[in-house]
Amino acid sequence: MAQRISGLYQLVRVPLIYKGLMFALGADNAIKRYVNEVLEPAPGMKMLDVGCGPANILAYLPALDYTGIDLNEKHVDYARAFYGNRGRFIVGNAANDLGQDEHSFDLINVSALLHHLSDSEAITMFASLKRLLKPNGRIVTFDNVWLPQQRVTVKLINKLDSGLNIRWLGGYLELLNGLDFDVQTRVFHDLLRIPYDHIVMIARNSPRPQSG
Repeated sequence: MAQRISGLYQLVRVPLIYKGLMFALGADNAIKRYVNEVLEPAPGMKMLDVGCGPANILAYLPALDYTGIDLNEKHVDYARAFYGNRGRFIVGNAANDLGQDEHSFDLINVSALLHHLSDSEAITMFASLKRLLKPNGRIVTFDNVWLPQQRVTVKLINKLDSGLNIRWLGGYLELLNGLDFDVQTRVFHDLLRIPYDHIVMIARNSPRPQSG
């Protein structure tokens, strides 16, 4: 993991502090829009939430088959305590600790995680997630991003982020190279109460050519 974990950055590892900070920034509105405009989950879907944290997103999802995985044991314990009847929660690394059959998930959410991973870690993770995705499934990612002519305040906030690998759009797209995805991108500038830029990638399995 490429992130700051010392000093004040340790506080975000505490579930109640993390949730309080996120909602002070306006995360409730951000999650609602992200779910409704990007994830578009349907009832009954099988969904994997990678880097689920305390599973805040569950409050905004319909009834579906949910699995959350995160390395932070405290966050996972919190999710189990509050949402234990709504899904499965795993402490571990999505690249090698899931133990799921191939082609298991309709929707894989990777939210606010990539900028905490090195290129090699992210590429390994995506290769594993590709195997878990159903043929018509989607992987959706959400991270802060560097942009040309970016607002000064956003640049400052990016530099203070605990994740050390905030990328330009091209850098995020390169993580999916060679995996045979069709990828769409979208940039949000207004999800939080503070100036912030977010990049969304929606990766779908490329359709196979019809044999003649």
